[in-house]
Amino acid sequence: MATTNPNEIVKMALAKGELNRLLLAAPEYQYRSKYSPAHGDTDLTELLDVIYLDLEGDEKDAAKEALIVALYSLSGTYEGIDAIATCILYEWGQRSRGKMVLGLPLGDLAEKLQDTVRTFKSRLREDKCGVGRYYEDGLLGNLRRMSHIVEDHGGPRFCD
Repeated sequence: MATTNPNEIVKMALAKGELNRLLLAAPEYQYRSKYSPAHGDTDLTELLDVIYLDLEGDEKDAAKEALIVALYSLSGTYEGIDAIATCILYEWGQRSRGKMVLGLPLGDLAEKLQDTVRTFKSRLREDKCGVGRYYEDGLLGNLRRMSHIVEDHGGPRFCD
């Protein structure tokens, strides 16, 4: 039976060493609250809230390390693009509001993400799935939007 508790979902992914699967919204790690505005099967920002706001001490340190490993494991893949962009946007949003951050290597992640976006640019442009349907240039349009938000607040650009 699947859990509907975001804390349990995150802790299960961490215990199994499957944070990468959580970031990719694997079925066993999907979570959306009743009023979530997320366009997909899971609301990654709600799951990131657990890591950033609910975990403490050694558990938070372990989650940070696992998140970095997961992000780098997804780097260079089409499937990981949105998850990495969301994590960069989330971390930078926390930082720009003066909230607690994990200290992710955003510059390096943004650089790797920018390379990945360039590699898959035409595929992203044609991908009208989920939020991509709202942009003339598909998912690339949403990535540009996210990148501009981060950049407008002094963060690293990850999409041209």
